[in-house]
Amino acid sequence: MSGTAAPIVVRFPPSPTGKMHMGNARTALFNWLYARHVGGTFAMRIEDTDAERSTPDNIAFIYEALQWLGLTYDDEPFLQTSRIDDHKQAAQKLLDAGHAFVDDEGVTRFKVPEGATTWTDLVQGEITIENKQIEAFALLRSNGTPTYHLGVVCDDIFQNVTHIIRGDDHINNTPKQILIYRALGQTVPQFGHLPLILGADGEKLSKRHGAVSIQDLRDAGYLPQAIFNFMLRLGWGYKDQEIFTPEEAISLFDIHAVSKGASRFDTAKLNWLNAHYLKTLPFNVIKPHLVPFLPDGAQTHHADLARLEAMWTDLSARAQTLVEIVDAAKFLITDPTQDYTPDHTAILLEGHDALHTAYDAFSAVTQWNADILHAVIAKLVENAGGSFKAVGRPLRVAVTAQLGGPDMSRIMAALGQNESLRRLKIALHHVHNNGGHH
Repeated sequence: MSGTAAPIVVRFPPSPTGKMHMGNARTALFNWLYARHVGGTFAMRIEDTDAERSTPDNIAFIYEALQWLGLTYDDEPFLQTSRIDDHKQAAQKLLDAGHAFVDDEGVTRFKVPEGATTWTDLVQGEITIENKQIEAFALLRSNGTPTYHLGVVCDDIFQNVTHIIRGDDHINNTPKQILIYRALGQTVPQFGHLPLILGADGEKLSKRHGAVSIQDLRDAGYLPQAIFNFMLRLGWGYKDQEIFTPEEAISLFDIHAVSKGASRFDTAKLNWLNAHYLKTLPFNVIKPHLVPFLPDGAQTHHADLARLEAMWTDLSARAQTLVEIVDAAKFLITDPTQDYTPDHTAILLEGHDALHTAYDAFSAVTQWNADILHAVIAKLVENAGGSFKAVGRPLRVAVTAQLGGPDMSRIMAALGQNESLRRLKIALHHVHNNGGHH
């Protein structure tokens, strides 16, 4: 990069309309990656001209989603409404220079010159629009408030934006904005228009496709690492690599390599990515994302978290979301002895002798770990004439109130000796109360 080149500045200017749609988040991600890749600035502002929708809650959704995804901005964001005077001055400048006029309704409009407007799009290649297709578009409404086109150009100039990367639904806005830049005597930035994200049915991604906002995906049990990686692959790729750390993404990202065609939201792929990160990320990285899904939330006892961590390999082996993991881990963090069904009771009654023997054997254990418990269970099975079912089934029902699941020696190791014996004792009482003998 030569010393004379201006530093690269990209921006993300969302309108606060509610939870952040994945299309918006993907735009933020690609801007952020481009800025980090070239050592530029990722600037931000909030386009809050729609007073009704620009509530503090809706603005908070934007920051919450960016923070969750790890997309940090470099300058203090501002509200577009705070710069209305600057926008009005620009309109006056255009009027004075003969580039604008006031119509009969009192609307200030841009005088579109003859010819055509062309730019080389970073994603789409060369685009030309005949100026005769562009109407004399509004700059100020009759009440004096600036329109989108004027505000966005003034704010991009104010933030020294050099590269505008946004959704391709903005392509028709670009010639109007280029004309304003030229009329104001400003350098025209480079533009790159990202293709749409479609639902699996090929329609534009929207609420009827289910969870499509960052907040909804988070609440459905997806990790930010999975969403980051999933959005990265919506329209960009490197060779046939699927898994990217943020550092890899920054070093490999190339705006020119973004595909021109729309990409599809593939839920199976998102589930696959999330399952990958559940299995491979360290437990302490996952823990803050897991805690809100636990029955006691932030009040979860540290002993319960220790049990989850001890069983994490088993729990994450088959799960695709945090919701599924918490469901599978119910027996670790709630008391399953309250949940014996008639079927469970029948199994406990049939296996009451095996349970008594097991209780005594586990009470005698002095070193409580999975290997030793495995050996104890093996010995119980041997003494029961080699029938694993005769021992394993009532033991599993007694301790977990489930018919299947991870290895019992690992479960009991995670629960600890006191809790395992407490549950076995309750199961024996339950058998007694339901007609079994003690």
